[in-house]
Amino acid sequence: MPHRAYVSVNTLSPGERLPSWRNMISRHLGQNMGEELEHDPGRWAAEGGAPFTGSLEFGALGNGFLCRMVAAPHRFVRPAVELSTSHPSPLMLLMQQKPVSFFEQSGRTGQLAPGDWCLLDTGRPFALHNPSGCDQIVLTLPPPEDAALADLVVRGSAKRCDGRGGSARLVQTILREAYRQFDRVPAHATNTLVDAICGMAWNALQEFSDPSASDLHQSAHLLRIKQFIENHLADPELSPDRVAQGCGCSVRSVYRAFAEEHMGSPMDHIWHRRVAQCASAMRNPANDKQSITEIALAWGFSSSSHFSRTFKQSLGVSPKLYRTQH
Repeated sequence: MPHRAYVSVNTLSPGERLPSWRNMISRHLGQNMGEELEHDPGRWAAEGGAPFTGSLEFGALGNGFLCRMVAAPHRFVRPAVELSTSHPSPLMLLMQQKPVSFFEQSGRTGQLAPGDWCLLDTGRPFALHNPSGCDQIVLTLPPPEDAALADLVVRGSAKRCDGRGGSARLVQTILREAYRQFDRVPAHATNTLVDAICGMAWNALQEFSDPSASDLHQSAHLLRIKQFIENHLADPELSPDRVAQGCGCSVRSVYRAFAEEHMGSPMDHIWHRRVAQCASAMRNPANDKQSITEIALAWGFSSSSHFSRTFKQSLGVSPKLYRTQH
């Protein structure tokens, strides 16, 4: 049966934790993701002000590698590396357990709510942001040799797969159970299990890569609504009613467009985007003379207390501390 190991930096002194975490990732995770990641596991930056904490539970699963990563708020950036021609870099199936994380690769960005997952190519640059910490299950997968599947992976990687339905839900369900039953899976069945997860993942990517005409219409409608919101974020009177008027649709259709989004409602999306713009403004040296309240008011907030609550809920740290750290 597979053997599961556990390592943690939580018992070390605060100053030792992040460097030790980087070495831990290199030693226990990088060596299973190709020599490029082992020699350069990437850039880690803690967030939130509190001492960093992190733990890994991991083990080999057939021709893959399964682990659970639990860590405090942080950013991770995987820079460009010279790829090995003899050993293709594996794919990384990243499933979010809690809370919300953000990813970026090849010009694509996305957010993962609990149950969602995405596929990343470990041989290419990517970034992960966990502003409220993370609890994630990661499975490395061998890249498919079939040309059609390889093309599907290129088209479907770095895209959020909604784990609430279809093949994507089957992937997250069996991945979660594979982790829970890790120590009970017979050794001779591990490759079969990984192959089954691969097959379901390819099916899920196919579903998300080849949407129906109805899905395309809904997607275009949502993009049009989001673009209107983006263009009017600074308007403190922005509301679902205003959005509906601006997009020439009913208020009900605005709410319906966000029904499958992890934010859940148009106003939650508006507040989230305002927080993101405020955070970007606070990181910009050109705004150093502006107060936090002035930045918040410029992006549609009408109350500094509401802004502080919303900002901390979204990014896990107060606006004042965020500005100090960046």
